Amino acid sequence: MGYVDIDPELIYEFEEKVLVDVRSPAEFEEFHIPGAVNVPLFEDEEKKLIGQIYRTRGEAEARKVGEEIALSRIGKLAEEIRKLKEEHGNVIVYCWRGGMRSKGFCEAMARLGIQTYRLRGGYRAYRNFILKDMERILEGVNFIVLTGRTGVGKTRILRKLKEKGLPVIDLEGLAMDRGSVFGGVGMKKRVSQKMFDSMIYEDLRRIGGGPIFIEDESRWIGNVHIPEALWRKKEKGIYVEIKASLETRIRNILEDYTSSEGWEEEARTALYRIRKYLGPQKFSYVVERFDKGDYEEVVRFLIEEYYDRKYKQFGVPVAEFWADDLEGCVRDLEEFLKESFHEGKVQDSPVQERQEAL
Repeated sequence: MGYVDIDPELIYEFEEKVLVDVRSPAEFEEFHIPGAVNVPLFEDEEKKLIGQIYRTRGEAEARKVGEEIALSRIGKLAEEIRKLKEEHGNVIVYCWRGGMRSKGFCEAMARLGIQTYRLRGGYRAYRNFILKDMERILEGVNFIVLTGRTGVGKTRILRKLKEKGLPVIDLEGLAMDRGSVFGGVGMKKRVSQKMFDSMIYEDLRRIGGGPIFIEDESRWIGNVHIPEALWRKKEKGIYVEIKASLETRIRNILEDYTSSEGWEEEARTALYRIRKYLGPQKFSYVVERFDKGDYEEVVRFLIEEYYDRKYKQFGVPVAEFWADDLEGCVRDLEEFLKESFHEGKVQDSPVQERQEAL
């Protein structure tokens, strides 16, 4: 009994499987294949030590130290893999490039009678595969793009649609950012580009094509950017505009941005980033209102003097939906989906009628 090397596309042919990432916890935290579990061959400090030895004393010495560390915990690792096999069936092991870590791990498991699969080329091969395969999946996708000014509730609508089982890609949710200078307020975690791309791919693959609701975003959402293939497809989507009263927008923003501890300092820092845009007089006014805790006035002011002035639509909407009644808006969008698409294909007449009406 040994291990078998497989290419990334074969991952999806296993009905019962678990992906095991044997990199260090810090590497796993930065990015990994969605759904994978971390069974590290080396802890963070051990990996740093091996790297230091490699740089100062050479590869042979670094490999020797690595083997000693790995052998000291092989029993514990084997126990974890046995449990995972019992729970999930097939175990697919990977590291960064499909090199010594995953190879040594799988060889050690084989000697103990535990059969595994190893991802040929590691995470790097998986990433190359998904970026190419994403283009293939997107060929069968038609995006319904929700556009609208800040605070109208586009993300809330997407999440309501998703709760109803409708196809949705929530870019801001995946990016852990709301996509503006204040987008990171209250968001305690940042997502790497590799992780962002992986989650988008897995969502697209799960949905499998057809019409998908998505929000109108700029290329950059916080510290990550939308993959080129998805951006091009979004530009060709059917755009619908979400509208809401100023009161609703203010309420939405306050609820979204002020719910986490420490948001005030983050918001204050963000205010200073737009100081030059507002000018000294307007900036002094908004900071004064902020310091007095008049957050409703701050939000109103920023909507009128900052957000709405910078608002840019990337596509021409064919319909408008009002989100003051959130549930009603969701129902209307569900009906729009039924009218405009049938078996995943755009029906020309409803869309054309809406365009002419506007």
